[in-house]
Amino acid sequence: MNAATQVLRAQDHPDLHTLADRVMNLVRAETRLGRMLPLADPDRDLKLAESAAAKVLRQAADTVPGARAAICRLTPAGEGTDVRVTMTLAAALDRPLPDRIHQVRRSVLHSAIQDLGLAVTAVDITVVDILQPWPPVSPGQPKGGGT
Repeated sequence: MNAATQVLRAQDHPDLHTLADRVMNLVRAETRLGRMLPLADPDRDLKLAESAAAKVLRQAADTVPGARAAICRLTPAGEGTDVRVTMTLAAALDRPLPDRIHQVRRSVLHSAIQDLGLAVTAVDITVVDILQPWPPVSPGQPKGGGT
């Protein structure tokens, strides 16, 4: 944003309304992206939008059968490139909950490292809802549960 502002200021007589509109459009775009998180490469200044990372990590959680991610937040953990993930999800109770949470945590960590290049220090998971199993389909009954 600073670079864009300096370029516009360097123009001979910028229209102040146009300048203000451009600056506000940049600010709005940055706000929609959310916080920028550092990638696990301290030699470069690479960053990723929290909203984009959260979407990828929710999808990773959803790959675990019987788990559906709800909210995913990522926050910097310390001064370096470390990130902490906090996630809420709904889970089915057809198997022990600690096993399912462990599987979700592994999936999220794998995706954070392999897909995004984030250095995740912790994945905190809170189950906030129960997924109900689909009713079994009777022989000869269509899958929609019709009569």
